[in-house]
Amino acid sequence: MSEKKLPKISPQQWIRIGLAALAVLFLVLTVKNMPFWQSERSEQNEPDDIMGYKDSEITEIIAGENRELKQLIVYEQDLEASMDITDMFLNIEWFKKKQTVHLSATAEYIIDLSKINSYGISVNRNDRVITVTIPRAELKNVVIDFDKTTFDDIERNIFGWGDIKLTPEQTNEVEKDLQAALLEEASETPYLSAADMAAMRQVEAAYRKVLTNLHDDVEIIAVLDMNLNN
Repeated sequence: MSEKKLPKISPQQWIRIGLAALAVLFLVLTVKNMPFWQSERSEQNEPDDIMGYKDSEITEIIAGENRELKQLIVYEQDLEASMDITDMFLNIEWFKKKQTVHLSATAEYIIDLSKINSYGISVNRNDRVITVTIPRAELKNVVIDFDKTTFDDIERNIFGWGDIKLTPEQTNEVEKDLQAALLEEASETPYLSAADMAAMRQVEAAYRKVLTNLHDDVEIIAVLDMNLNN
């Protein structure tokens, strides 16, 4: 009695059988773990019940707002400065002429949001408070409005005839002195303190605007970092 021989399986057929077995194994494992995977994803997508956001989301959104705004103008202050311009022939008092010039300007104060890092953002879930530590406001620029520049009448001594004539060098010095006077006034403590207060209000409003899902009873508080140098 002759023996029946099993059909010979080619290498290509073995490869097909192996791929089919791997596919079946992958399908079994996927179906087995699907309920857990779906549950985990649903938990990640669910809104936070306490704040409206998870802590990491709050930090990420605030950091993104900082990158967008960078330097935020928080306060503007109108300024005025006056200076006497004198012209005197051969330094003789009798030939002296004097005129007062008045300048108007606007000082701009900013805060540098790039100085805020994740360590300056804290979330208190018990009190429902987000605290952001911000740098103090700093003077950015003083913009002179030359259209509002005015000149008083010339005061003349007995021989102080004609108009006041300054050389280009003298004119340049007058402009520098006026700019310095405006910068000095703009750097005074009351203006910087007002800019600090405005900065806190604007930062709180800006973060409230971007944290659109934040619950209404969650408070955002901006505090000044008194140890951070501008």
